[in-house]
Amino acid sequence: MPLTKDAISDGELYLYQNSDGFRFGLDSILLATDLPELTNEHVVDLGAGNGAVGLMVASRHLDCRVQLVERQKSLYQLIEKNIAVNFLQSQAEALMVDVRDCRHHLDHQSADLVLCNPPYYKPGHGKQNVSPEKAAAHQELNGSLRDFIAAAKFVAKPKGKLKIVLPPFRLTDLTDIISGTDFGLRSLRYVHSRENEDAYLMECWLQRGTVSHVKVGPALILHEGDGFKKEVRRRFENAAKA
Repeated sequence: MPLTKDAISDGELYLYQNSDGFRFGLDSILLATDLPELTNEHVVDLGAGNGAVGLMVASRHLDCRVQLVERQKSLYQLIEKNIAVNFLQSQAEALMVDVRDCRHHLDHQSADLVLCNPPYYKPGHGKQNVSPEKAAAHQELNGSLRDFIAAAKFVAKPKGKLKIVLPPFRLTDLTDIISGTDFGLRSLRYVHSRENEDAYLMECWLQRGTVSHVKVGPALILHEGDGFKKEVRRRFENAAKA
């Protein structure tokens, strides 16, 4: 499959991507940005795809250890390539691991922060993509939302945090799943393409060892006129800058 080499933050980070396979999008930028200051922390990116989220974090927080977990061999190989081309070998590690098998490959209760952009659709819902990479990224063909939450719970420290990006129609699934864990939903922020349009994504913050006490932040409106709003432009521009 032919590759493209794409720049993030004006060349602060370069990512090789399969031209006809899974490619990072706006949800990856949202997941990787607007994070708290990270100092000497362990970050785990579950379902890392081609490594966009984890490597954006690694490029901005040079003293953090970042593990990128991906089950698809073609994407795992891209993560390794992208780690090397950005000279991030000293802090970023690619793991070819299924999230359903994390307990056999990742250190228990080791992560300060877990990042996750899981498949949005249950099997049989949403459009089935002909690309195996895209299909596995969009639908729960190899792990459900419950599996991703279980993996996050296993790897997160007792007070560890989880940031997850989901469409709003998965909110009830998320709250049902975490009701059987020690994760509490602490905040969420709805993402709208334009004002007066329904939200289509949400940024959710959870933390282990807490109860759900949800703070709903101001809506994130992506577009105005023919371009992005100021906050969104800032997040694009600073996505990979230390």
